[in-house]
Amino acid sequence: MSFRPPSGPRPAASGRRLLLSAVFTALALWASAAGAQSIRAPADFFGFEIGTDGELAPYPDVLEYMRHVAARSDRVQYEDRGTTTNGNPYVLMKISAAANLERLDRLIAINHRLADPRGLSEADAAALAREGVPFYFLYATIHSNEVGNGQAIIEVVHRLATEDSAEIREILDNTVLLLVPSQNPDGQILMIDHWYETRGTGYARIYPDLYHRYTGHDDNRDWFMFTQKETRLAIDIHRQFKPQVTHDMHQMGWDGARIFVPPFRDPHDPNIHPLLIRGQEQIGMAMASALVADGKKGVIYNDQYDLWSPARQYMLYHGQPRILTEIASANFADPLYNPAGTNRPLGPQQARSNFPAPYDRGVWRLADIVEYGRIAVFAGLEQMAKYRVRWLENFYRVHRDWVNRSEPPHAFVIPASQRDPYETYELLNILNIGEVDIHRARAPFAAGGQTWAAGSWVILLAQPYGAFAKTMLERQVYPDLRYYPGGPPIPPYDVTGHTLGMLMGVEVQQIDEPVRADLELLEDIAPPRTPLPPRPDWAYAISPSSNAAFMAATALQSAGVRLFRTAAAAEQSGDDSHLEPGTWIVPPGGDAERILDRVAAETGLVVSAADEPPPVDGFRLKNPTRVGLWRVANNMPGGWLLWILEQYGIDHRVVSSMDFRGDLADLYDVIVLPAGTTRGRMMNGLSPRRHDQSWRWAYGIGERGWRKLRQWVLDGGTLVALGSASETARALLDLPIEPVLPRGGGRVYFTGPGPDERRDGNGGAERGGTTVRDVADPTSVFYGPGSLLKQEHNPNHPVGFGMPAEWPVFFRRDQAYRLTPSFDVTAEVVSRYPNHTDMVESGWLLGDEFLWNQANVVSFRVGRGTAVTMGSQVAFRAQTRATFKLLFNAIFQGPATPIDAGQLAKLE
Repeated sequence: MSFRPPSGPRPAASGRRLLLSAVFTALALWASAAGAQSIRAPADFFGFEIGTDGELAPYPDVLEYMRHVAARSDRVQYEDRGTTTNGNPYVLMKISAAANLERLDRLIAINHRLADPRGLSEADAAALAREGVPFYFLYATIHSNEVGNGQAIIEVVHRLATEDSAEIREILDNTVLLLVPSQNPDGQILMIDHWYETRGTGYARIYPDLYHRYTGHDDNRDWFMFTQKETRLAIDIHRQFKPQVTHDMHQMGWDGARIFVPPFRDPHDPNIHPLLIRGQEQIGMAMASALVADGKKGVIYNDQYDLWSPARQYMLYHGQPRILTEIASANFADPLYNPAGTNRPLGPQQARSNFPAPYDRGVWRLADIVEYGRIAVFAGLEQMAKYRVRWLENFYRVHRDWVNRSEPPHAFVIPASQRDPYETYELLNILNIGEVDIHRARAPFAAGGQTWAAGSWVILLAQPYGAFAKTMLERQVYPDLRYYPGGPPIPPYDVTGHTLGMLMGVEVQQIDEPVRADLELLEDIAPPRTPLPPRPDWAYAISPSSNAAFMAATALQSAGVRLFRTAAAAEQSGDDSHLEPGTWIVPPGGDAERILDRVAAETGLVVSAADEPPPVDGFRLKNPTRVGLWRVANNMPGGWLLWILEQYGIDHRVVSSMDFRGDLADLYDVIVLPAGTTRGRMMNGLSPRRHDQSWRWAYGIGERGWRKLRQWVLDGGTLVALGSASETARALLDLPIEPVLPRGGGRVYFTGPGPDERRDGNGGAERGGTTVRDVADPTSVFYGPGSLLKQEHNPNHPVGFGMPAEWPVFFRRDQAYRLTPSFDVTAEVVSRYPNHTDMVESGWLLGDEFLWNQANVVSFRVGRGTAVTMGSQVAFRAQTRATFKLLFNAIFQGPATPIDAGQLAKLE
């Protein structure tokens, strides 16, 4: 029996359409093939095979190749997205089938609708998922010494643009690849240029300084503060395209596994949707299977890397799995041979369920990195292409579940009245960049057992990006993970506490009940604006509680306006206003009013008018206050401090070894030592035998320079030491403090009060006992891997001006101190750890009792000079805005001149 069509003419018409379709398809394939044939192979374009020992394609040449490919392929589009910190181009490649690129706007619109499914039915969501194509966001070399991945993407682009296999057609038809050739172009240029410039010389081949001007290796820890241009450029891609996956290509150390792929080890942030955890596993296992199938050994998963800190994983709070690949490094671009002998395999040799096939060779090359990276990328793309609709459905489900969230907490309230309006604005702006809906109350309302004023901000968690809001605003409770009960802690991969309000000095209240209030959704976030008051009879007054006051102070100093601060609290005669200790006093005048009006408009700074001087002593600030930043080569805390000083307009320069040829007092009033600045690094610096004269600034100062720095302080200079540099300052100036936290194995002595005992005025105890413990690993008794800890501040001390009496500090592998007797040096505690059994506000800490009543920030009078040590990290990654005031006060106060009430009244 034969099949009979329902009517005669249709087969002919259908046949003609099939014939025409076949012709057009053939023509398209012919045109595509012709274009592909005109695309030069990487080896022909660059003059060497990608992965050749010792050879690297420089970033500008990579971009030239990308433009070459895009001009000849209808599968590839090239887009300049902006410029980097150093002014280099930041580029995005869009790669897919020509038909997908032609309807890219429609595909983006589908992604946006699925990402915000409010009002979207299940049927409509399913139809959009069937119509859409998932986006795979891939970037390389955010860490610029990890050069192999930046080479691998060249091969990825060439293959996608030229190959016509069934595998590539499936990927092109069913995915859109968003590819950033380098997430840190500045570092690529610095590292690779230095590699070639030093070839054939006796100089060190590896660029010796930060490969990002401010952050160095920390450039992938900026994914919730959004401080850097490159971070914001990447966030713009997320916001515009709404990808379903982000793949972050990295390299790791040379002596472990050859490649890490997901899944990650525990713990993970509980705000990450379970579907994203599963999605990571699916792509990671596809990568592992593809690598093993290709004979690649040394693949590991479920090891080393966790999913706790949002500083590295913005995408997980925006509906996407984070696909991290970490490939073992070679000797930069040269082969790496096992130091134990090339007949000895590299890496661990014991097979495990998450490491089934150990690597069996004693050499590792750039070509291996390129090959492993290439296989991993195509495995990820292939997995997404095969499950195109499911990826879009799950993208929708993640956001749907947050929109429909009904369990507590329901919201966070940010009160309208804040100590620092500028940092409140900054916090709201961070949430806004992260696409969080922010509401403001039109009228007072009750929630959480309190009444909140009109103008308070409300962050409802039942919204598409509620995960980002919740993880940033809540207190973190990190699990107590040990290698065995009572044993050493299992270290987190990064920090454990990141509560944004605590970091920034902003009051935030969690609300566990549904909020019923008259709310308006804010379209834009702007700082509150308080008009400048009429010109006062005496002076303008600015509260010391806002960080924006320092922006005003530096701008005023640059304009030559004299600045003063009150030394104590005072009541304003004639009204009910109150001047806090450290209130800024600004003489009225045209320049002052112009600057204050501008800063107030930009930051929300509140400026008051004082018609009569208060009856208190004060300080006259030195103008200019000349600051030296001691940024030893490749010091990340120094890079972050450089960014902070620039943002606040503080008059500064980087200290150079050449400065020690003259008088330091001719150059600096204040020198700041970032965390990680040790005596050895200062004295030895970079070797002139290994680094040419362009690096003279980073050469060592030697013993003579060490003594000269000490004398500079004794003669009137101000030295400010942060974090571990406090030990350097202690050694330099014989400061009367001693560390109290255990370091290294052996016998640990703990002396101090119990949680119910009182303290004396110098950080010690009026009574207490001594506990002795023998420990092989001190981390089993004390461990602080990055948490927000309780702290008491003295806002009456000039270094503590503007600080609340209690506010957390960020502590990460830092030190606390006990004061010791001294006849020559006067010491005053500015900030201390309180007498609490539970020291943690957010994060994880073992050994609270070691911190009880110990000193953190201490100010010393040394000869005619000043030293301030800050044991914790008051400027960590530019995140800890709440404690910036401690640093800035120390900088401005050291060179300031005390004046009496009469001089303050005359503003002289």
